[in-house]
Amino acid sequence: MKPSMELDLMRLVHGELPEERARELRRRLERDPALAEAYRRLRAGWEGLSLPPAAPVPPGFAGRVMARARQEGAAAGLSLRGAPAWVRAAAAAALVAGAALGIGVGQRWPETGSGQAGIVEPGSDEGFGQDVSLAGSYWDTVEGLAP
Repeated sequence: MKPSMELDLMRLVHGELPEERARELRRRLERDPALAEAYRRLRAGWEGLSLPPAAPVPPGFAGRVMARARQEGAAAGLSLRGAPAWVRAAAAAALVAGAALGIGVGQRWPETGSGQAGIVEPGSDEGFGQDVSLAGSYWDTVEGLAP
């Protein structure tokens, strides 16, 4: 038997064969006793398969797992000491970048009348006395861009 025919028989057993091809294969099974026997064996084998019943969880299993997790967690500890150098460097860079971003968003900047945001001419009082938050001006810009 060709591998493609075996595949078609398996797909027929599983109900995955397109309806037209399934009808054609069933007609062929009626005419070919050897093919019909192969299909019968395949179907019997498939229908005979079943999962074993689920075993109950042993008493105290969850407690033992939690005790082991606590024991191993206390022994290993959560720290960056065992991590590779690049992980420690990336964590430090992320911490610094997050702190700088947090400070920048919370900082209030003077508004300027010039075309360049954040730049005030030396010696001028332009923009002072009008504090605008960086986050507020961001959302004002976003809202201004919306159609």
